[in-house]
Amino acid sequence: MVEFATRLRQLRKDKHLTQAQVASRIGVTPSMVSSYETDIRLPSYDVIMRIADVFGVTVDYLLCRQEKRFVDISDLSDAEASVICSMVEVLRKKHEG
Repeated sequence: MVEFATRLRQLRKDKHLTQAQVASRIGVTPSMVSSYETDIRLPSYDVIMRIADVFGVTVDYLLCRQEKRFVDISDLSDAEASVICSMVEVLRKKHEG
């Protein structure tokens, strides 16, 4: 089973962010991010919510309670959201075939 530390590290790498950049965005020190990624410490509930916001995922995804990632597109226009949905559909078909 994937652990929080592994999931956080992968999300950070997927976004091409350093630990310092993540730390700045969630309001902690880079050493705290390192301790989260090495499973030395777990973040507080507040920090977990900020991490979820930074990476556009749910808290359940971060805590490994679900496998699907979700992206919040609520602030996009209908046309922009349609483009995103079309891109997702193209990628799904690519992986199915």
